[in-house]
Amino acid sequence: MERSFSRQQSYILASLMALVMVTTSGCLHSILATGIYLWQGGNVVPAQCEVLEDARVVVVCRPPSSNEYRHAGAARSIGKRVSKMLEMNVPKIEVVSPTEVDNWIDEQDWDNFKDLGRAVRATHIVYIELDNFDLYKGTTLYQGNADVHLSVYDMTDRGREVFERNIGQVLFPRNSGIPSADKPVQEFQRQFIDVLSTHIAQYFYKHDPNAAFALDAVANK
Repeated sequence: MERSFSRQQSYILASLMALVMVTTSGCLHSILATGIYLWQGGNVVPAQCEVLEDARVVVVCRPPSSNEYRHAGAARSIGKRVSKMLEMNVPKIEVVSPTEVDNWIDEQDWDNFKDLGRAVRATHIVYIELDNFDLYKGTTLYQGNADVHLSVYDMTDRGREVFERNIGQVLFPRNSGIPSADKPVQEFQRQFIDVLSTHIAQYFYKHDPNAAFALDAVANK
């Protein structure tokens, strides 16, 4: 029995590494997480916040105040990616279309984000604040660096805050930089947004806590 399980693990690991070698899209982290989940036999931890189950949810990501226009595109991409991951992983959730969020952002002030929740009839708002967002370590190396604050508001209870986490600094890769000559900045930004969005979204559904341990090794793929 033990020998058979070992062979199955070896097959999963080999398949995972093959996928990593050929993958260059924003799905890299999801593929890695799935492979590690299978490798560990389904080792998961529960969601830290379960209030989004069976709820109508709108996700809003606010760029850093000091560079609001510079990073507006990245913030929107994070909002869309988190929305997608919640839709895929949280039971019975209904996620408001990111297009409706974009339309609101173009016309309203950030301080009125609860008005968006009322306008789209959301029961809950996931509000992501980027206190910092950067892609570079020095002038010739990439290293994604973001400081994140996460809040959830219950619009059925007069917009009361029901969950809050200061996630703090998220680095990718964690321990080293990537030469900027190795890939276009747009490609690295997509990778970092996928990693950061996964880190945020996993507060709301069960997941493998070790899925990110090998990201430094594949960040240059």
